[in-house]
Amino acid sequence: MVDVEIRKVQRLGASSLIVTLPHSWAKRVNLKPGDSVMIAVEGVSLKLTPISKNLSSKPVIVDMTGLRDPRVRSLVIPCFYILGYDEVDIKLSERSAETLSSLKSASSRLTGLEIVDLGGDIVTAKILLDPAKVDLRVSIRSMTILTSSIVKAVARVVREGLSEDIESEVRSLGEELYKLRSIIERQIHIYPQTIYREEGVNSILALTALTLLSLMDALLIDIVEIARHGFKTSRELSQILDNLGGVVPLIGSAVVNPSIRRSLEILDSLQHIQGRVVELVKSGALDGVQYVIATRIMDFVKILQVICYAITCVGLSTGEHG
Repeated sequence: MVDVEIRKVQRLGASSLIVTLPHSWAKRVNLKPGDSVMIAVEGVSLKLTPISKNLSSKPVIVDMTGLRDPRVRSLVIPCFYILGYDEVDIKLSERSAETLSSLKSASSRLTGLEIVDLGGDIVTAKILLDPAKVDLRVSIRSMTILTSSIVKAVARVVREGLSEDIESEVRSLGEELYKLRSIIERQIHIYPQTIYREEGVNSILALTALTLLSLMDALLIDIVEIARHGFKTSRELSQILDNLGGVVPLIGSAVVNPSIRRSLEILDSLQHIQGRVVELVKSGALDGVQYVIATRIMDFVKILQVICYAITCVGLSTGEHG
């Protein structure tokens, strides 16, 4: 969705024309008087882009010599990335190939991150992602579209069985989703909540949806793992998953533009899907693995219902009933 508004062109001096910039946009990209912008002429349109400023860096030093558990060590870079740090100096307990490989592997899964290794006992992770160029609305919608794609890929698994192509597709979508989810978390931590509130985005709602969708994505991967050991395919369950995949992107639109009407429409669709699963379970036609998949689908429905209730609450608080 593109925000559109009409602004009047005014005269400045003998020959110059001026138009004011939307305050919410200028605040989001941290544009202040005296800053520079790049103007690109595209036919009859003008594209206005802030020129990145050398913002004060937000560095941190992490001593990994005290982190013994490999599970914690593997989270050092991702955690400081999403918390909004620009530079992470990591003090190593040892310069083993395994440790360096682990750090580089973590950095490869995150957008705009570079590992600088100059030798010695310090490795630096530099985050080069410009937050001013990230559109939170687009990112949230993109996340739900990716989640929808995973749901539909899993629907193919349930309908056709697991193949190398589908497994590769799910793995690739999962990596893209991880990168996007990390960017969204980083963006919310960097900017004050008030900036996004002025654009109609509730940061708490966005984080709630992010967390619950992450749980849903993990449960989807569980189905792929279950299918690895073989099971009886089901067109009925596959169709239900396809329908569920069609609902997920609507959640993204409702999160960035909360309204009671939208959330109720989505809840109606989820109620219908839930009813179909219940009927299938009651019919006794499902075998053991199919029954497990059906319970997973019920979990998905409940997760999306909780997000819808959160959207409804925000819609009530902001008066967005339409």
